[in-house]
Amino acid sequence: MNIKIANKFALKNLKAHSLIYLPFVLSSGIMLMLFNIMASLANNEFVRTRHASLPMIINIGIVIIGLLTFIFLIYSTNFLTKRRNKEFALYAILGLEKKHIRKILTIESFFVFLAIAILGLVGGYIFGKVSFLALNKLMKDVSGRLMDYPFSSKAMIETLGLLFIAYLISLISTSYKIYTSSPVELLSRQKSGEGEPKSRYLLMILGFICLGIGYYIAIKTQGILKSLGLFFLASLIIMLATYLLFTSFSVIYLKNQKKKKSYYKKERFLAISGLLYRIKSNAISLASISIMSVGVIITISATLAIYNRIEYSTTNVVPREYNLDSNKAINQDNLEIEKKKLEEDVYKTVKDKNQIVNNFISYGLMTTAQVDGDKFTSFNKGDGRHIPYFILACDLDGYNKRVGKEYKLNDGEVLLTGNQKFMLKKDKIKIGDKTYRVKIVDNFLPSDIAVETYGLVVKDLAEMQYLAGELKLFDSKEKTYKNPEINLSANWDIKGIDKESYMKNLGSYAKNKGLNVEYRDQYLKEAYGLYGGFVFLGTVIALIFLISTILVSYYKQISEGYEDREKFQIMKKIGLDDKLIQKTQASQILYLFFAPLAFAILNSLVASKIVYQLLALFGVMQFMQYGRYFFMIIGVFIISYYIIFKITNRVYYKIVSL
Repeated sequence: MNIKIANKFALKNLKAHSLIYLPFVLSSGIMLMLFNIMASLANNEFVRTRHASLPMIINIGIVIIGLLTFIFLIYSTNFLTKRRNKEFALYAILGLEKKHIRKILTIESFFVFLAIAILGLVGGYIFGKVSFLALNKLMKDVSGRLMDYPFSSKAMIETLGLLFIAYLISLISTSYKIYTSSPVELLSRQKSGEGEPKSRYLLMILGFICLGIGYYIAIKTQGILKSLGLFFLASLIIMLATYLLFTSFSVIYLKNQKKKKSYYKKERFLAISGLLYRIKSNAISLASISIMSVGVIITISATLAIYNRIEYSTTNVVPREYNLDSNKAINQDNLEIEKKKLEEDVYKTVKDKNQIVNNFISYGLMTTAQVDGDKFTSFNKGDGRHIPYFILACDLDGYNKRVGKEYKLNDGEVLLTGNQKFMLKKDKIKIGDKTYRVKIVDNFLPSDIAVETYGLVVKDLAEMQYLAGELKLFDSKEKTYKNPEINLSANWDIKGIDKESYMKNLGSYAKNKGLNVEYRDQYLKEAYGLYGGFVFLGTVIALIFLISTILVSYYKQISEGYEDREKFQIMKKIGLDDKLIQKTQASQILYLFFAPLAFAILNSLVASKIVYQLLALFGVMQFMQYGRYFFMIIGVFIISYYIIFKITNRVYYKIVSL
């Protein structure tokens, strides 16, 4: 067969199968476009030089998106090949040699992947510019312009490389199946989903055990460190349980329905028996749809919650526009002297003292502790039974000025907060020989601490020194426990001064004096850079999951349409009316389409607890700060899922009615 005839065959086949190839090209092109955008951003000079943490986030995204895109391309091409096994068998029966079939397939695949490449690269460049501006907007960076996003040849090579590998693997896989199969075997593969599936009780039991373990971990795990370690384990276990239950429990449930008297009503008889045959070939797809749906819900809701807490997180770390920390340890003898020195340092940064406003000086310490119920003791690193809790303590006067309150403390009282709710179920705490009555206050802790942290507000310096003496820090160099230092911190705002020039002068002054300085604007910029990057990455990953969900659903409906068309005709021939047939088919489709959604919502609800605890890393301290986005996204996703159902259902009925 010469190349001209092979080309004609290939183009004719693509036209004949446009119903399945067009969605494949479009969805694969969009996914490749997203990969190209991420690769272009990773290689963009403006992004790399302006935002220190963003390249790392984008590189993580490239790996995740590249892997998902690759899996998606392989899955889709395998589906397309399976749908055409009958056609390949017919070619062989009509006398075409296997090398001729391979030549036709190679040309078809070339045209398809060429279309995907063009869509991915052109779309990647055009929408990449939009994404670049959107990313800068998320990060509150107004300096980014379209000219800062040039075409990246390196990103193009990476994109084409990913596509070429997927193309090569799919072509080799398809060629191997054709070369090693007879026409009879190819025909049998087309019908491989038929036949009533077996009841697999062992798999069902294993599935429920895995689901129970995964749910137990997700619901019972407390604390940021534990949640961080167990989140991925719980996710993998629940994913495994989802696959096991869709392949086993659904079959057993339907077979049990056959034992009921109502089964012999014609509507239920046709619906249940039809579902049993469908489940065998659809279980993996249904489980995949459910898992990807969870990915969409969790990813979008979490990233929105993170982005919403940026301002809050910044205020907790830097309560005023500027912060200056003294590195001199204080005690009862030098407290007032050091306070006065630090205050003078602050006023020396301006020409007029009236330019300093909302200023206050506080003192505090940072240490670690192990917590047993209400008892706080120095953290024993070697016992292996406890995790460390950070303790951030400050004085009452400084705390009141910081938050604008007028709390009062009597002897034996402290104010207490924590970055996890389960830590605050206390009305007293014991430190050394003293027992303190506790008043719980709103969280004022920095949100960039990745472990469980308590905030303590004590009455005066004497109490602070007692705290330092009882909750010692282990010095790894000297192999001994030492009292943590108590340090002063000045916080203030300015008025009537240019901020940019003031920041430069303050930085130089602090460096010369050996003081540590922090700027709220700088921290806010870094926070927007980091969290904005997470939101962008989360949105792209959610888009990948959504596209995958839509296409898997679409292909599932097409596959069922072609398989049901013959059965549809048989039912009509034996005398069943169209209304009953359509009602039966509708009930089956409803189950197959909405079972994954129901399971996805259940899994998302269970996962929300452990996800919420992880979000404490980003300043999300109350469940509804996350929950409002979580439930909103579930609502939007249900509507979107229903729209997908209506569109794919229309395609299904178009096929069976042919």
